[in-house]
Parts: sequence; C-alpha cells; structure tokens
Amino acid sequence: MNSCERAETNEEQAARQGDAVNQIDTTEKLVEVPEPGSSPFALCGLGVAGIAMLGWICALAWIAWRLADWLLF
Repeated sequence: MNSCERAETNEEQAARQGDAVNQIDTTEKLVEVPEPGSSPFALCGLGVAGIAMLGWICALAWIAWRLADWLLF
C-alpha cells in the first residue's frame, strides 16, 4: 500500500469520525423525553410486594419455629 492510498484511508477515517460527531449532534437536537417520576401506582405496587414478601418470611419463620419445637421437644 503506497502513501497515496494511506492518505485516502486516513481522510476516509476522518470523514467517518466527523459523521459520528454529526450523529451525536443530531441526537441532542431531538425532543427530550421527560424522565419518569415516582408514580403512585408504582409505589403502591412496591408496597404490596414488600408486604407479601414480609408475609412469606414470617410464615417460613413460623413453620421453622414449629418444626424445631416439634423435633427438639
């Protein structure tokens, strides 16, 4: 590969890098979507899931306690 071909290749690479910069610039020009806030529906769902999880943990602990009580005494 001679120096002319290398120069063309470097120019093509520079042009491609310029295209990437232009693509970044165009994405900034798009309309910004507002960030989602904390919706009451999502908070209620997380609350219900947390209560259900605590219920399962308490139920498993109660079963383990009863099983240990039955095995030891």
